[in-house]
Amino acid sequence: MKKIINTIFIVVVILLFNKNSLAQCYSAIQLDGTDEYMHTPFADYDLSTFTFEMWINSADFIANEHYISLHQNAYIVLGGWDTSGSFDTWADGLTPITINSGTTPAINTWHHIAFVYDGTNQIIYIDGVEVISNVTSGNVLFDPTYQSGLVIGARYNQVQQNTNSAFGDVRIWNVARSATEINASMNSNLAGNETGLLAYYRFEDGLGSNTVTDLTGNGHTLTLYNMDPATDWISTFPNITPSSTDTQTSCGPYTWIDGNTYVSDTNSATYTYVGGASSGCDSIVTLNLTVNSVDTSITVTEPMITSNAVGANYQWVSCQTGFPTISGETNQTFNATSTGDYAVIVTQNGCTDTSACVLISIESIDENYLSRRIKIFPNPTTGEFSIDSKDYEGEVIIKVIDIAGRVILNSSEKLKLNQPLNLDINDAENGVYIVRVSDVNN
Repeated sequence: MKKIINTIFIVVVILLFNKNSLAQCYSAIQLDGTDEYMHTPFADYDLSTFTFEMWINSADFIANEHYISLHQNAYIVLGGWDTSGSFDTWADGLTPITINSGTTPAINTWHHIAFVYDGTNQIIYIDGVEVISNVTSGNVLFDPTYQSGLVIGARYNQVQQNTNSAFGDVRIWNVARSATEINASMNSNLAGNETGLLAYYRFEDGLGSNTVTDLTGNGHTLTLYNMDPATDWISTFPNITPSSTDTQTSCGPYTWIDGNTYVSDTNSATYTYVGGASSGCDSIVTLNLTVNSVDTSITVTEPMITSNAVGANYQWVSCQTGFPTISGETNQTFNATSTGDYAVIVTQNGCTDTSACVLISIESIDENYLSRRIKIFPNPTTGEFSIDSKDYEGEVIIKVIDIAGRVILNSSEKLKLNQPLNLDINDAENGVYIVRVSDVNN
């Protein structure tokens, strides 16, 4: 018989569904390259170091385009004005003031682009790979006349250098992100509260919206200009899928939302909710499962039963209807005083389980002459103990046996009346031991 109580700790996975979002996943915006752009006023920040990140897809990557133009306290641009269609940068105050990726990206393909300045080098990454790193001197120029805000898809003055590109994810930081950090997060969503993250756009507002929410909470909401909110939201951005983790702790096998039953720890199982995110995009949940177990094995040396679980809580019970507890019997070893079926409830690792029942028959145990005439003390002991005889005297064999049946002491001794015989098993490990005292007859 087994009784299992599950202890479950859950990190709640919030998945929002609605009939409209299931029909379409909106996670990008398409600009026409003529007069469409996005803009927001922007607070003044210290941009001594920075990182601009974007996912972009262009039909041609023609020259003379601005993709991200920040003209607020500092003037920093990530664009493409080289005739080859490669990526270019601009940062007032730095020398060189501009660097070029030297690489022409494939058209009609989503690319992740990052422009980083770490105080020593300007670096461009394409799809997580560093394509140029240029030693840089000087400092980013801070000028109060720079006050046009953040523009995506056009120059800071909002009237030229437009781009016919789609944007799927834009992040503005005032910290320099490493290659490891960029690669670790470019294909997943951020929380929005990461250190140094000034603005974060996932473009999930969807049809009918003429704004793009800044997910940092800093209030840098983009407004769509010269755009049609009924047609310019698109669903062709596949790179980032909303993800979350379902953390579970189970006592024994655990059946998850994927229908599979897991019997051991795992952090690799995933399940996809199609259209499960609030934007209508797919949402991937990862299972982080810890399966705890309880050792319910026992060792029987009648009339004693010992639980093999170490460092647990114990409650001995009678195997009758309802499994009534035996008052005061909460030690690892139970010494039955009457015939019956007994089991132990073990609580270990936050889980509770019950051992199999075992029959102890007191009537079958010989109440022999010797057993009524000696006592062993102290019990429990720290290693030294004594055997005392009230009215028995003679040669005896003394064996000390562990619960696995191994003999750790085997000695011939002579018991004398009212003279305790002292023994020492200090070298033994902590545990439960059986002391067997016998003469030629008992």
